[in-house]
Amino acid sequence: MSRPALPPLAALRAFEAAARLGSFRDAAAELGVTPSAVSHQVRALETWLGAVAFTRSVRAVELTPIGAAFAAETSAAFARLAEAGARARAAAQDTRLRISALPLFTTAWLTPRLERFQAKHPDLALEIDTANRLADFARDDVDVAIRNVYAPTPGLVARKLFDLTATPLCAPEVAEMVRTPADLARATLIHISARRAGWPEWLAHAGVPGLKPRGALSFDTIPAALEAAAQGRGVLLGLMPIVWEAPIARRLVKPFATPPITAGSYFLVHRREDGARPAVRAFADWVAAEARADRRRASRGPT
Repeated sequence: MSRPALPPLAALRAFEAAARLGSFRDAAAELGVTPSAVSHQVRALETWLGAVAFTRSVRAVELTPIGAAFAAETSAAFARLAEAGARARAAAQDTRLRISALPLFTTAWLTPRLERFQAKHPDLALEIDTANRLADFARDDVDVAIRNVYAPTPGLVARKLFDLTATPLCAPEVAEMVRTPADLARATLIHISARRAGWPEWLAHAGVPGLKPRGALSFDTIPAALEAAAQGRGVLLGLMPIVWEAPIARRLVKPFATPPITAGSYFLVHRREDGARPAVRAFADWVAAEARADRRRASRGPT
């Protein structure tokens, strides 16, 4: 079936603005044209309609009954077009998801699983930032963040993925000389620069507060610290269970049995207003489901 003839679209746009604002001058300012251009377009529409849409005076214009009825339909149609355009733009913009995640989580946990997510969402492009800092949702170009904290940032929607504990890990040759917490005085302690309080808290928990180690090494990322520990450079506080996801952890052992200490939790967070976005919702649901499956094997340790 052929579509009924449409009014001239430029004339229709000028008419809708003039009818809504009640002024050719204000319509011209909104459209970025001259008042005479609006008047010309309105006359073109009146010619197409075969009726006068506005009564004109020196100081004002006023809709005629035919013009008012047509303006009501036109305004509703423009509103529907605006809503459809907003939905289309939102859908187009929702083909990219920007994720902030710490290096260890990204390398050991997220990357090996991403193929499963991308198989379900092949049209979604992922951009992953592994900066070793908290994402600032008010400033940074990020949609979702996965962070190891004790409590999520107020004002954000948060899902807890799993709890973490910290326990010493080292290469087997280092473990031979470190059999009790007090023996750490003969070892090099490996620190994470963002977690300088980790070792002092653990030493106090283990009953050797204030212990002075033989040496200290500090790294800004956990993967780098894991590599140093695997090379026998010292003893690292490993985050359980996430550390066991890293292949390099197979080269590490627990030098002695002591109760681990709480080391926060992994949370997935996003802006409240982004919760309805299909991309954000799909990724958050998928990560939460993967974490639930992993919690069933959270007690797995090195062999």
